[in-house]
Amino acid sequence: MKRFLPIATWLVALFIVAAALLYFETDLLWKLQEQNLFLDTWLFFREQMVVPGGLLSWAGTWLTQFFFYPWLGVLLLCACWLLLMWTVKRAFKVADQWSALMLVPVALLLLTIVDMGYWVYMLKLAGHAFVGTLGAIAVAALLWLFRVLPQRFGLRLAFIGVTALLGYPLLGIYGLAATLLMGIYVWHTDQSLWQKIVGTALALTGVVFVPLLCYRHVYYQTNLANIYYARLPLFVVSEEHHAYYLPYYGLALFFVLMVAWGEREFKGFRKFKGAKRGHIIVQCALVALLAWGVAHWWFRDENFHHELKMQHCIEQGDWQGVVTEAARQEDEPTRAIVMMRNLALSRLGRQGDDMYLFKNGSKHYEAPFGMRLMLCVGPLIYYHYGMLNYSARLCTEMGVEFGWHVSNLKCLAKCSILNKEEMPARKYLGLLRHTTFYGDWADRASEMEELKTVQRMMHYSNMLGDDQGNIERFLMNRLAESTYRDDEMFQEQTLLATLWTKDVNLFWYHFNDYTRMHPNARIPRYFQEAAYLYGKLHNIENIDRMPFDPSVRQSFDSFMQMASQYNKMEADIVRKGMKAFSNTYYYDYYLMRDLAEY
Repeated sequence: MKRFLPIATWLVALFIVAAALLYFETDLLWKLQEQNLFLDTWLFFREQMVVPGGLLSWAGTWLTQFFFYPWLGVLLLCACWLLLMWTVKRAFKVADQWSALMLVPVALLLLTIVDMGYWVYMLKLAGHAFVGTLGAIAVAALLWLFRVLPQRFGLRLAFIGVTALLGYPLLGIYGLAATLLMGIYVWHTDQSLWQKIVGTALALTGVVFVPLLCYRHVYYQTNLANIYYARLPLFVVSEEHHAYYLPYYGLALFFVLMVAWGEREFKGFRKFKGAKRGHIIVQCALVALLAWGVAHWWFRDENFHHELKMQHCIEQGDWQGVVTEAARQEDEPTRAIVMMRNLALSRLGRQGDDMYLFKNGSKHYEAPFGMRLMLCVGPLIYYHYGMLNYSARLCTEMGVEFGWHVSNLKCLAKCSILNKEEMPARKYLGLLRHTTFYGDWADRASEMEELKTVQRMMHYSNMLGDDQGNIERFLMNRLAESTYRDDEMFQEQTLLATLWTKDVNLFWYHFNDYTRMHPNARIPRYFQEAAYLYGKLHNIENIDRMPFDPSVRQSFDSFMQMASQYNKMEADIVRKGMKAFSNTYYYDYYLMRDLAEY
């Protein structure tokens, strides 16, 4: 039984990790594969190999695509972690009594996934969810092979040189790490002093000069400043955010300590009195510390997870799911949440009656850099509102800047189909057919019911201007200023846009069209409130004779009576004091004008 205790411990730990990932981060895992691209072509493989460590990215993108089924991706990730623990244990001859030590690299690598937050939109390292794990496995495997090589004939010295020369092109920084660790490990062998010195010198020389040689003659596309960090994600926007490298620092420190400690010290520890009880206590404390650390640094921002869930629902055409997620909102929402919620309500025909029943706001994205709605859901919002030129432009710009993803190609394919651009559509769909899971999607893309709905929103002039990064303002202004009247769905959106812009003249222009197109239908609640408010503000005659719901007049009178008590007070104080009216257009008109745009 003792023989199987280590693997049983690992399996229990991995089961808990897998359950936590699937319970808390299913939508993040889905997003990882949407922000990923693996093609089964020789050209794709060659494109990955033009940078140091390209083999890791190629394998990482291949594995990341299996998050299409989150349970399958998690299963593969846990299998890789199980292999990592087994390899580390073998490489350093760790006794069974210390098997919990192998959980340290797993916890650190888990953090690189669950603590990334909004970096999921920004990281340029292809396959980054798996690259660290695969790199760590390679480091442990190379150290194991180095240890089992015979010490005669200079085989170990030769292996250090080979690892430096081949490890860097194939594994990037992980090849350099393995080389450096071999240079440390030689001091735990029985080789002569001069062999140890030569081994360390050879390792240091390889670590310093191999990247420079590769940069000079092979990888000229790589930035010189980053040649020693190849296949590490770069947490840089306008400045570098070093805190996100801590798990990688911890992983490096773990390997250095394991090499420095050495197998003799593991054996020697057992000779001390009370060692058996001591290592149990130490390992229990270590596991508790790891569990606390992962839980503490797990990114749990409410808005981030709502956004991912809403995007996932939109991708599946589950508009009710978007609204259901919006109803769970407790914190102030970001504008991405508000826009996706309103989009879903419009698809369900409920926006004019329900959009102010949900929380409104413009909370700053919980990111260490200037995150914007454009980066989060920009192409998606433009696409569903029928502004295909802007959606395609954003997809292209983001593909060039952050790398081509499945999400880019799918959006570009749909835009091309709707614009009747046959050649681009064939190109994007052809690429998607070379993926593992999106070939069927590409085959039925032109027949998707979703396209018919988006087509009803395509009533803009065929042009491409500058939105200055303020997608919501640009979109609402374009809708409000539109004069197209022949589609009820589009016309209703133009009227809803005037509620956002608060342009009274445009409101009456579109309101008259709405009542003409719906002569016998009930007017939605917020259209009534806007008409009554504007009628009162501008002293329109006979406004009280219009067929408003009695509750519209009552809520207006109550709102104005309470508002008089907050005259000349700061907006934040008034918002809190009049929270009971947050489900009215009056509240939005007076108190939600100056929301920040991110």
